[in-house]
Amino acid sequence: MAGQPDGGFFPRSGPLPPALHHGSVTPSFLPGHGIAILPADALLLGFFLVLFLQYRHRVRRRRKAWQLLCQLIARHQHTLAQRQQACLTENHYGVVDKQRWHRELDYFCQSILLTSLMQENLADIWPSLRRRTLRRISRVVKILLKRNRTSPPPAAARSSTTPRQFTATMDPLDYERFCAGLLRQAGWQARTTPPGADQGMDIIAEQSGVRLVIQCKLYGRPVGNKAVQEIFTARQHRQAQYAAVVSNAGYTRPARQLAHATGVHLLHHSQLSTLGLMDLQPQPDLFHP
Repeated sequence: MAGQPDGGFFPRSGPLPPALHHGSVTPSFLPGHGIAILPADALLLGFFLVLFLQYRHRVRRRRKAWQLLCQLIARHQHTLAQRQQACLTENHYGVVDKQRWHRELDYFCQSILLTSLMQENLADIWPSLRRRTLRRISRVVKILLKRNRTSPPPAAARSSTTPRQFTATMDPLDYERFCAGLLRQAGWQARTTPPGADQGMDIIAEQSGVRLVIQCKLYGRPVGNKAVQEIFTARQHRQAQYAAVVSNAGYTRPARQLAHATGVHLLHHSQLSTLGLMDLQPQPDLFHP
């Protein structure tokens, strides 16, 4: 009938239906829209907004961490290439010990990459980026070694430079050159050995007909037995009178015991600039019961 509302529909004007008069929920409307939002909808919208902001924060931190890792890999790419060549060199039996390169990678990741991430409060992201980082290192080193077959690496131009100050971020090759420079200050004729041909020694130093072979360890933890064993073997191979391990860190008790038994000296790099022949004389038995 004309003038009467169609069944089931409210007229466009007039009082609200009783269900909304007596209901406990009052809808709100988006500005400029005829869309009603109930409080429950607002809570749901807020929940998804929080999730979105958290996701965007994680993405930004992950991107920042990855950029930092790429920068560090680029900074140390030539050293990584040299260390891979050294670690994957065949031994006297023609066997390549890949575990040595894996240990080198682990040391680089822990002492350089992870340390830098910790300084930026990004260490929690490292587990999710570790495999990607190792793949990038492998790719960068492969490209660099391929390029170096036809042209010398840029690092060769600075291989003769000697760092004058110790920094925790220097790479192992720089640390070797740094230690050799300190020995020269003490009057030694010291030179570093080529990567891959050191046979356990990183520096050969001579003074007054006396030869000293040294292995350098840039570590973030105490040095263990292996370094002592290697430099002891190198001393015999090079027919040197003395052998020493030099590190920025300390030494484990088993390493000190083995060093005393084999006559290997355990030094901190700060001792090298004043190291004389008298300092290499046998010391009292500190481990005698």
